[in-house]
This record gives sequence, C-alpha cells and structure tokens, in this order.
Amino acid sequence: MSRHQSHPTIFSHSHTYRLSTWCLAAALVCLSTVGCTSAQLEFRGAWVTAWTSGFLTEEEIDATIAAAKKAGIKALFVQVRKNGDAYYNSQSEPKGSGIAPDFDPLAAIIKKAHAEKIEVHAWVNTLRMWSSGTPTDPKHIANRHPEWINKDKDGNTRASEGLYLDPGIAQVRDYVATVVEEIVRNYDVDGIHLDYIRYPGRNWGYSDLALEQYRNENGTPGKPSPDDPRWLQWKREQVTKLVREIRKRVKAVKPKVVISASTIAWGDCPNDFSASSPFAVVTQDWKQWMKEGLLDANCPMNYKDESNPKQAASFRNWLTGFNKWSNGKPTYVGIDVHTNSVSNVLRQIKAVLEAGLEGFVLFSFNASKKREAVVEAIANISFPQTASIGSKAR
Repeated sequence: MSRHQSHPTIFSHSHTYRLSTWCLAAALVCLSTVGCTSAQLEFRGAWVTAWTSGFLTEEEIDATIAAAKKAGIKALFVQVRKNGDAYYNSQSEPKGSGIAPDFDPLAAIIKKAHAEKIEVHAWVNTLRMWSSGTPTDPKHIANRHPEWINKDKDGNTRASEGLYLDPGIAQVRDYVATVVEEIVRNYDVDGIHLDYIRYPGRNWGYSDLALEQYRNENGTPGKPSPDDPRWLQWKREQVTKLVREIRKRVKAVKPKVVISASTIAWGDCPNDFSASSPFAVVTQDWKQWMKEGLLDANCPMNYKDESNPKQAASFRNWLTGFNKWSNGKPTYVGIDVHTNSVSNVLRQIKAVLEAGLEGFVLFSFNASKKREAVVEAIANISFPQTASIGSKAR
C-alpha cells in the first residue's frame, strides 16, 4: 500500500519500541469509556505484507495467527500479489520471491486461519506491478506486454512507486480481473482486497493504447492536458470499470466472497469529495464505488501521525468524510502502527469507534516488536461486539 501515506514498500523492524506506561494506561482508560457512542459492531482486521516475515513459511503463519487470535483480529488481508507475482499457485503469473518453490502461502494460511475462525482476504496489488528495478522473469506481465505499461505525459514509465499497468486499456482490465478470478476459483478465500486500484497521479494515463481509446471515444485529437476535466473523468471511469469487472467475475464464481479495497485518504479531508486526493489526484472515485455497491467494504488508508496535531486533526476530519460518503456500506479505517506509538494507535481506534464507524485495519501485522506491543495492548481492551467482515458487508 504507497504509499505516501499509503503502504510503504519496505519495512524496517530493527527498532526497539518502548512504551510509556502512563500514556498507554491513559489510552486504555479512554478506550474503556467509548460506550454507546461507538459502533455497534467493532471489526478488527490487519494487513500482512509479502515483504517481510508474516506468512512466507509455516512457522511465520503460526506466529501471525497466534497474534491475531490474541488481539481479536477477525480478518487477515494477506498480500498475495505484490509485484505482478503470486504468493499462491498461479497459471498466469510468476512465483513470488522469498518462499520455497513447493510452498503455497495462501493455501497454508487459509487452512490454519479458518481453523481459528479467522477470515483470509486475498490482498491484490492490481495496477502497480513492479516497485524498483526491472523484472527479469519473461513470464512477468511487464515483459509479456510492455505496451500495457502506464506512461506519464512526457512518456516516462516509472512512477515514484514503480511500474503501473494502464487501466485505460481494455486488455489490462480483462487481465487483472482474470488474475483475481483465478484466485477465487482455486482458493477458499473470504474476500478479495484491491490495492493500487488507481493511477499513480494526475500526470499519468498516457500509454499509446489508452490515448487511442480516449480519442476514439471522445473524438478529440492530440494529447489531453493533465488538468482537462473530461480526461480526468474518463480516467476515473476506467478505474471504476476495472472494479466493476472484478466484482462481476468474483460474484459469478462465489457470490459470498467480499470485495473490499484499500483506498486513498492523503492529506486533509475536504468538505466536497470532488476536491479530495483520491478523486482529484489519482482518479479513484471510491465514493461512487460505495454508492454503486461495487465495494462490500471500504478500508481507507487513513495513515496519520497522532503526535502531530495537524495530522491528528486530519485523521478525524477523514472519519467525518467516511461517514458522509459510505452510502450505508461499512468502513474499516486503516491505521498506521509504524508511525504511531502504541498509545496513539489506541487513541485512533477510540476516535474511529466514537465516530460510529464499524472498525479498523492495522498496517501492518508482520512480525515485529511493534506487533507484539500492539497485540498486548489490544488484547486487554473490552471493545463492543467483535464482528466479521461479512456480517455487515453482505
């Protein structure tokens, strides 16, 4: 997840986290007073990346599930497509790095998590297909279809976060939906979780095939300006088409599989969604997705530093926006446990529940001293009734 307040690509767990006993105790007291102002059903989830220790071996899976069970985590969002690769057995994409050739991480974690009544949602990086460097495997989609790689207005193909596919190309949307469909057909996942389901920024979307499609549909020659309202709306529609196609494919195979997404909540929350970072910058119209029912649940990445007053205020402003734009669908707010102290993670959880939102998702739940500390803190808190993601999403 960026993620410029979305998921960082590489995480360091080398620091030792020391908790302030007084601050943690104060946060626990505050949380115990949430009471009737909190959501009736409190959902706890966590993202587990494929970048570091979390689910890459049987032992890592055992440790992650034990930690989730202790913390009352009801759903693990497991990164099974990281860089146009597969942390499962795939016919279309190369095997992910860091795992034994004969090991199927997704199958293993589903079996063990389900035994503990913990859901597993397959977290798929949809449009970002590579981070740093260049993929060398000839099976990688960037090598099979270089014409599908997104370009900026100057013809560059590498965004700050890496290589992206261009959703303005119909074949791209079909391919990504096929990747997701393969997972749903072959694995007993509880959900599909979409990430990087957006453009890298306003200046992107200029691949030759996408421009050709835009010109054909709109009858406009030349190259549109990055600020052209018609062009921006067309790009929003291309991303929405991808979400719509994924949903159609998934529900046709297994109607009860939940569709969720980690969505953008960069900067502060404006009064009007049209001025927001997802809508105006990366053309990710998640408000429309909620309205149309394309998502069963939204997991916005509200990654803010609680120790910074301006960011703490922004965190709460976004909670207001989530309530306003959810269209009756559940919102599980993404909280960054790496930037925040444990006591500040608890304060943000309290704010989420007081806002009447349905729950939270922790980023990230990979093995670390921080995970141990957060688990200990959350395990000692009495929240409202804990829910599974399907209890309100479907």
